[in-house]
Amino acid sequence: MRVRQVENVLNLLEIFAREKTPMTLTAVSRALGIPKSSAFNLIDTLLARGLLYETRPRGGFYPTGRLYELARSIKDGDRLVQRIHGELELLAETTGETALLAVREDQDVVYVDVVESSAPIRYFAKVGDRRPIYTTSSGKAILSSYSEPDRARILAGLTYIRHQETTVSGPQELASRLDEGRARGWCEDLAEFTPDVIGFAVPILHGERRFGLAVAGPHYRMQAQRDRLVASLRSAGDRIRRILDAA
Repeated sequence: MRVRQVENVLNLLEIFAREKTPMTLTAVSRALGIPKSSAFNLIDTLLARGLLYETRPRGGFYPTGRLYELARSIKDGDRLVQRIHGELELLAETTGETALLAVREDQDVVYVDVVESSAPIRYFAKVGDRRPIYTTSSGKAILSSYSEPDRARILAGLTYIRHQETTVSGPQELASRLDEGRARGWCEDLAEFTPDVIGFAVPILHGERRFGLAVAGPHYRMQAQRDRLVASLRSAGDRIRRILDAA
């Protein structure tokens, strides 16, 4: 069961991140689709915890630096991701495309680290973004790392939605693509969720943790340089595995 109050807080923070401007009580109420009394209670709670402040009387509310400090402390706590972040930076630099590290969360993948390409036309993503696991190269890489019985069970339990014409239609088609990916050592996403964006990925295992390391970008660039991109991706994967093994 989802907790509505928590969803309201998270939605509000996402609005602040997107709009980058203070919001009045009325604006918060309207944006969240909740009564003013509920919006007041939400804002009052965040004010009391030091997460919001009033920019000026009746001028609206905005997040404080405490929110950033909390997020940074949380991020610093995942030492494993921090340990390999430099490899994602190197991968993005050498390929010219966006580098992503994903983990499985039920039927989705969640990006836990992202280094965007510096190219004007690129794949935009941020830490915390979710994608259906069967539509992404990183998700397929994670799925390919499971044993056959576990993989079959997971694939049978997924809900398949045809986001694009190239999206896999069900467990049999997905299993076939995973077999192909396992045989060649990397998986691909053929614009199955985001139009005109494809990706290549390899699995990274560390104890019980499973990651998908991917590069993603515009279809026309990725296909033209597939061999070079995959070579860089696999090299980065090998370096990351050595780092994790040493840890």
